[in-house]
Amino acid sequence: MKFLVTTATLLFSLVSAQTGVPDVNSLAVQKHLRSRSALISYEKRQRQDHFFRQNLSSVAQRADAIVAAIRQEEIDEYWRVPGTPEKNDTDERFAGEVFPKARPLINGTKLWEVVKHMPKGALLHAHLAAMLPYETLLETILHTEGMVFSASQDLSTEDNRKNASIEFAHVNHTIATNGSSIYSKDYVPNTPIPVTVAASTFPGGQQGFIDFINTKVTISPEQSVRHELGVDEIWRVFQTAFGPANTMLSYEPVVRTFYQKLFSRLAEDHINWVEIRAGGSSGKLVHEGEEDPDPDLDIWWDVLLEELEKFQKTPQGAEFWGARVIWSDSRGKNRASLTKSMGIALERKRRHPQLFSGYDVVAQEDLGRPLAEMAPELIWFQQQAEESNLTIPFFFHAGETLGDGNSTDLNLFDAVLFGTRRIGHGFSLYKHPRLIDEVIENGIMVEVCPISNEVLRLATDILHHPLPAMIAHGIPTAISNDDPAILGQNAAGLSYDFYQTIQAFDNVGLAGLGALAQNSIRWSNFEDQNEVEWVRDIDFGENGDGIKAKRLQQWSEKWEAFCEWVVREYGDRYATEEL
Repeated sequence: MKFLVTTATLLFSLVSAQTGVPDVNSLAVQKHLRSRSALISYEKRQRQDHFFRQNLSSVAQRADAIVAAIRQEEIDEYWRVPGTPEKNDTDERFAGEVFPKARPLINGTKLWEVVKHMPKGALLHAHLAAMLPYETLLETILHTEGMVFSASQDLSTEDNRKNASIEFAHVNHTIATNGSSIYSKDYVPNTPIPVTVAASTFPGGQQGFIDFINTKVTISPEQSVRHELGVDEIWRVFQTAFGPANTMLSYEPVVRTFYQKLFSRLAEDHINWVEIRAGGSSGKLVHEGEEDPDPDLDIWWDVLLEELEKFQKTPQGAEFWGARVIWSDSRGKNRASLTKSMGIALERKRRHPQLFSGYDVVAQEDLGRPLAEMAPELIWFQQQAEESNLTIPFFFHAGETLGDGNSTDLNLFDAVLFGTRRIGHGFSLYKHPRLIDEVIENGIMVEVCPISNEVLRLATDILHHPLPAMIAHGIPTAISNDDPAILGQNAAGLSYDFYQTIQAFDNVGLAGLGALAQNSIRWSNFEDQNEVEWVRDIDFGENGDGIKAKRLQQWSEKWEAFCEWVVREYGDRYATEEL
């Protein structure tokens, strides 16, 4: 073999000499390669993860190299499956394909095992009603006495089931079960029946019932890939899911179980902190054994705090740092409705100062009121907060659009001018060089939600996501999951979004994921701070003396232990040069 290689090299040199093509070792070629390497290195200095990479410990560097080897092996040997004339073209498989198709295959990879074990820091962008898989929630509802189910029309046919609106509730009285079945044409619309009866009599039994409910509260793989139908169409499907989902979270015993399971799943996924977007129209709760909601708007939040404290006292929750809520109003509200809800938000902040951390407006940006139109209300809100000595900064959704120069895209400018501390999604930010400078200079972080952006048809797949452009430009970024229960992750944590990110982009790697996780803590809103304090603690990082520095130090310890686990678990099989 050595002889053959030497002979080939000699022949190449002879051919090069005869044709005038310079040898690979010639001064000209080597000069080009050195310039190429220098230019790549120079560009990488601008990346938002550059400092983190420069300060990796030797064990973290080795873990990074090992994971790179695992990733490449799986790209070559697991994901690269070409279609053939004998096969259907849907058998074509490749790294970075659409998430609904890739999801069943992800769990069979070593890279998935690595990502699952990784300390992910904080989940900063998630909407309450869509955080826990609905099958888990349904299991609780099916075992909760008094829970009932109703529909806007009988469910006797496939078309009726597709078009019906559904609802869950609790009643404190016995319901006769000898009436017309919800699956017969004699069913009276909106008549409640015990949920256990609805499940047991469903065509296909209880699992059939669960599958049916999932069609109402989740986006199917088939729907998510229909990019030719556009963004508005998938948003109509997406927003209708929240109606029945919200009714699943209205009865106190179910809500308490929901929180315990949610916090447990987050902790299992090595998440230590969560900031939840909620509020607006939610916040009413039916107490155990009752069927009318308590008008006291603080009850809902009291339950959240009680269940959080209860979880943190368990062995599993001992290292779960806690949760805060970003009050979220619908951007579709008119001025009167919006200012009324803003007033409610300010009152909740007075009553629960530690729980409520900030303010946002949500729902589809493209069809909602732009921030510029809401400027009077937003300025009023800031004035009211200042007069009441309340710290409740903005964390705006902005730029969740394919547009360039439309009102949704321009929300990014308003968000920055209103002093938002983070930007939700920021999908179109990469199109604005001057605004990128403003975001970096002002230390504004972007909460990136890769799977959400794909399923809601902003990116055809992870490979078309602008996240690597954001990282390369130096924009602070962190990974979030947005609405995992609806969008197909079917998991409460961040592992699928983390996996998609590292698996898609060569320039990310384990070190890049580590930087994203560290950012999530660095930009977490652990406590009320004025603007000077907020920026100071971001700048000082783990070298500061406050709660943020402590949390960053704790994460760093988990990161080093995780890197040691990677080396111990995979080091023998994926040998790397000792560093």
